[in-house]
Amino acid sequence: AVLLLDEPLGALDLKLRRQMQDELKAIQKRVGTAFVHVTHDQEEAMALADHCVVMNDGRIEDKGPPERVYARPKTRFSATFMGESTILAGTVTEAENGIVTVSTAVGPVSLPGASTAGATVALAIRPEHLVLGKAKGDVALGDGKVGDVVFQGSFKRVLATSTLDPAPQFIAKASASATVQAGDTIAISCNAQDIILLAD
Repeated sequence: AVLLLDEPLGALDLKLRRQMQDELKAIQKRVGTAFVHVTHDQEEAMALADHCVVMNDGRIEDKGPPERVYARPKTRFSATFMGESTILAGTVTEAENGIVTVSTAVGPVSLPGASTAGATVALAIRPEHLVLGKAKGDVALGDGKVGDVVFQGSFKRVLATSTLDPAPQFIAKASASATVQAGDTIAISCNAQDIILLAD
């Protein structure tokens, strides 16, 4: 038997929705019936699912354990639908010995991976992996002009535009106590192992 749940928590406020997520998980474990839970809430999907399926225009874009779908999405759509990502479009200039170098609007970026020279790719970086300011990661992404800072309780959501090219928009998570504010120009970096290489 399979129980289909189509957006069952969509009309609830945040606190009650999280309580019901816990209740649904407890019920599923107790009765042992497979649940197919349809939702547009990515956090809800990751909180409830043992196996996530990301669909776009009626076709499967990605599927697997929620941890893998979030950390290593298979497609650009999955990377931007299952949570936010900074996306850098680019072209592979070199690929050998397990290291791929990509020419992007913010400069060359080298990361572990497999591709072929000349391939058009996209690089995805999750907000929690962008490093703002002096504490630098091993991949420099240039400076960003901060456009907005939104306090969200346990962290601040920072939106910045590259000073090298207006197209890339950086989406970062800063600590709740961070002093960054709109109008600041800050160095942006990340670590190579945190960059997701996607075929574009």
